[in-house]
Amino acid sequence: MKGRSSILLWLIVFIAGLWFGGRLARWTETEPAFAQPSQAKAVRAEAFELVDKKGKLRAKLMMGKDEEPMLVVYDKNEKPAAAYGLNSEGPVQDFLGRILRP
Repeated sequence: MKGRSSILLWLIVFIAGLWFGGRLARWTETEPAFAQPSQAKAVRAEAFELVDKKGKLRAKLMMGKDEEPMLVVYDKNEKPAAAYGLNSEGPVQDFLGRILRP
């Protein structure tokens, strides 16, 4: 008799474990993961600013007054040092009054 009650007890524990395990699995169930949309292959903006480690402006790529592309390079004091771009007559390169050094 002792053997039968022992087997019956183990059977009840086993079934209860399956039932509680199933319930626990439902609580921990998460939503399925879906792929994220792919990242754009290009960045679009009206202007881009390049800064150094201190946050000082060092270069700026933008559209000029006549809606042509322009790149301005700044010195360490954030003063424009050179400008490159286009205008209605063609390409423009301006060293903003500075003398070129090798």
